Amino acid sequence: MDVSTGRAGRTNGDPVGGAGRTNGDPVGGAGRTGGGARPAGRGGGAGGRRLAGLSLLLGGGALVVLGLMVVVTGTGLSGALGMRVETFGRIDCRDTRTQKGQTVRHCFGESPAQQRANRAELKQVDLEMLRAHLDGVPRTPELVRTRILFADHDGRTDPDTVTATQVFDGGRWYAHSSTLVGYGMIPLLLGAGTAAWGGYRLRGRREGAGAG
Repeated sequence: MDVSTGRAGRTNGDPVGGAGRTNGDPVGGAGRTGGGARPAGRGGGAGGRRLAGLSLLLGGGALVVLGLMVVVTGTGLSGALGMRVETFGRIDCRDTRTQKGQTVRHCFGESPAQQRANRAELKQVDLEMLRAHLDGVPRTPELVRTRILFADHDGRTDPDTVTATQVFDGGRWYAHSSTLVGYGMIPLLLGAGTAAWGGYRLRGRREGAGAG
């Protein structure tokens, strides 16, 4: 009897044998286990939900920071954060449509340093007027003033002084007013809700992964 045609030959070399199915036939048990297709889209969906949760959390945090900056600026706590705070006098609010209890978007005022500079400028112009018959027509005084945004106004009389904050060096001045605080509360509350929703989605994803 030829050994190559015996039972051992089927076991070691014949692809019809049991060992052949196990080691080389993709229809066999091992082939089905190692080469079976996984359900598509499950990993991608989880990653997308996690990315959306992170985006909501970061976006909400940015809105909270923005809202806090506006609220701090409007309440006068900005000085504690290193922002420049100044009290202006000689206020001139050129908005005749303002009613009682409203906020004027554009007022003009003078800081103490500007008041000193303007007094010196007016004095210099007065001296030049005394010499006008020799030097000609005197020049117009060049007064320095600062524009202030969102100043509270009663609709009748301009306030004596307005305290304002300059957020960035060389930037605009924002008055300490209730209107500015109200504007800041909008992104603050919206950001808090957005961040909470993003955190909830991330926490739900972790709990689902732990249960699985």
